[in-house]
Amino acid sequence: MFRTYCNTRSSYNRDFGYAFKVLMWYYFPNNVFPNGKGMRDKMIFKHLTVKNFRNFEIVDIDLTNRNIVFGLNDIGKSNFLAALRFLLDRNFRRNGFVDSDFYNKDTNSEIIITLKIDIADNEDNDDNKKIYTMMSGAITSDAKEIYIQLKSKYNSESLVGEPNLYWGVDLKDLEAIPSSQSYFELDKYFNVVYIDSSIQLENTFKRYTKEILKGESSLSEKERKVLSDNINNLNKTVGNLSTIKTFEKDLEDEYKKFKDEKNFKVSIQSEIEISNIHSKLTPYILDEKSENYPTAGDGRKKILAYTLLTLENRRLEERKINIFLIEELENHLHRSMQVALSYQIFSDEIFKYLFMTTHSSLIVSQMDDVNLIKLFKGNKVVGKSFVYRVPDEYRTLKQKLNQNLAEAIYADVVLLVEGPSEKILFERIIKDKCERYESYGGYILEVAGINFSEYYTVLSALGINVIVKTDNDLKKIKGEECSLLGINRCLRLIEAKQKENIKNVDPKRYEDEPDYVVELKTSIFSKLSKTINLLKIKNIYLSKVDLENDLYEVIPDIMDNLAIEMNSTKSGVDYLQSAKLINIIELSKRITEQEVDKIFKHKRFECLKVLVDLCCQ
Repeated sequence: MFRTYCNTRSSYNRDFGYAFKVLMWYYFPNNVFPNGKGMRDKMIFKHLTVKNFRNFEIVDIDLTNRNIVFGLNDIGKSNFLAALRFLLDRNFRRNGFVDSDFYNKDTNSEIIITLKIDIADNEDNDDNKKIYTMMSGAITSDAKEIYIQLKSKYNSESLVGEPNLYWGVDLKDLEAIPSSQSYFELDKYFNVVYIDSSIQLENTFKRYTKEILKGESSLSEKERKVLSDNINNLNKTVGNLSTIKTFEKDLEDEYKKFKDEKNFKVSIQSEIEISNIHSKLTPYILDEKSENYPTAGDGRKKILAYTLLTLENRRLEERKINIFLIEELENHLHRSMQVALSYQIFSDEIFKYLFMTTHSSLIVSQMDDVNLIKLFKGNKVVGKSFVYRVPDEYRTLKQKLNQNLAEAIYADVVLLVEGPSEKILFERIIKDKCERYESYGGYILEVAGINFSEYYTVLSALGINVIVKTDNDLKKIKGEECSLLGINRCLRLIEAKQKENIKNVDPKRYEDEPDYVVELKTSIFSKLSKTINLLKIKNIYLSKVDLENDLYEVIPDIMDNLAIEMNSTKSGVDYLQSAKLINIIELSKRITEQEVDKIFKHKRFECLKVLVDLCCQ
C-alpha cells in the first residue's frame, strides 16, 4: 500500500489557518484574497423562491453571496440546500423528484424553484462573462438581472417528477434551457460543491487522487520506467510468497478431486498497475512524537478533507462558478479548529458564493457582509433574512458580537440586558417560573459593551421577539445640561424622535450627591410616563433609576440585611453597587421562592413576565 503523509505540528490548532492559506497561495496565487481585500466585483445572488418542495409550501428569501442558514432541527435547512442542488447540481438533479419531494405529497401541484441573480455590477467580471456566455441568445448585453428556474410535475406512470429548467431576463417569459438528456447548458458553468457533516477523508482523498495520477499521462518517462520496474518486482514478489504457493497447491489438489487433469496448474498473481495507483494512496497524519498517525481524530481528518475539496475546486474556477453548500461544518471539531475555519471561510474568495447551515457560534465568529437566514415555523415554514455587516466601530469586538448573535439567533424570544449582573439575577428568577425556558425558545443576552441597537436590529429583522431592559442613564455633557442617555437609547431602537437634554442641573450636586442623581432620574421617569408606556408596547422597559434601585422597591429588607451580614455600613443599594456582579450572585443565592415571586410580579420587572409569557405559555 502506498502512503502519502501530511505533517502536522502539535500546535496544529493555532497554526491551521495560516498553514491553510500558505498552501492555497502556493497552488493558486492569483485567486486568494486574504481578509476579503482585493475581491473582484462579481455576480450577486438576490432572491430564492421555493414552492411545493418538501416542507416548504412557499418560501421567499432574499439572498446575497454568502448566506448563513439558521433554525431549529428539522425546520428545513437541509431542504433549503437541496432546492439549490436540484436547481444547479446535475448529479443531484438527474434522478428527478419522488412523491415525498412534493409538499405534503401533493403531486397535483408543481414544484417551482426560482433563483434571481444580479449581473449588473460589472460586465467585465469573470463570473458575469460566464453568465453571458452560458446564456448566449437568451440574454441581451444590457441585462441587469437573470432568472434560473426549475419546474417539475409528477408523472404518476413513471412515479417521478422530471426537472425542467428555464432561464431568461423576464420571469413571466422564460425559455427552456438547452439540454441533452439530463445535462443542461448551465451545468457547464456551475459547479456545486456540497459538503455535509459526515464527510470522510478517505473517500474525498481517493476522488482527488484520481486527478493527480491519471495513469501514465501524468508521469515523466523516467518516473514511469522506475515505477513500472518496481511494480513488476513487487508483483513477482507477491506471487512467489510461500503462502501463495501453498494456496495454489491446495487449489490444484482440490480441483483434481472433481476432475483429474494431469497438467492442470493454478497461478495467483499480483496485478498492481500504474493505472490504479491512486486507489492505493492513503493519507497519514504525522506528528512530532510518532512516525505516522493513520488513526487521527475525526476533527483533523475533516480539516484535511475540507482542504482537499477547496484545492480541487480552485482548479475549476477559470471555467466554472463554484458554489459551496456546507452543512454543519462544526461536527467533531474542537473550538479552536472551528475558529480557524471561520477565519478561512470568511476571508478566502474560494467561498465567495456560499450557503452554509450551522449551529455553532464559533463557525460564524468571523462573519461579515453575510446574509442571515432564519427558518421558523408558524402555520407553515417561512423564512426571514437580514444582510449583516459588522459596524466599523465594532471591528475589534467582531468575534464577541458575532458569537452573541449566533447564539441568540436560534431563539424565538430574546431578552437583551445590560450586563452579567442582570443576566445572573434574571436567570435565577425565570428558572423558578419556567425552568426550561431556553428549550422553549427563550434566551437572555447581555450586550456588555455593545450597543443594544446592533442586536435589536438584526434579531427583530429575523422575526425574533426582542425584549429590552435597560437603566435610566443620564450623562453630564456641559454646564448645567444632562443627556437623557437611557430614554434616548430606547427611542433609537424604535426609530422614534429622541428627547432633548435636560437643563438646570446642579453640576456640583450631580458629582457629589448620588441621591440627587436618583431624584433627577425619578423625576424624568415620571414626566416621560407616556413615552415609557409607548416603549412598553414595543417590549422595551426602562428602569425608574437602575437595577439596584428597582430591586430595592421590591425587596428592601433582603438587600439591607445582606449588607449588614457582610459587615457593610452601606445601604442595600450602595452595597450592591460597590461590587455589583459578586454581590448580585450572593443575592441570587439568598432570595427565596416568595421573594422571587414578588420580583417577578412587580411592575419594575415586567420584562421577565413578558419573556415567560411569550416562550412558556
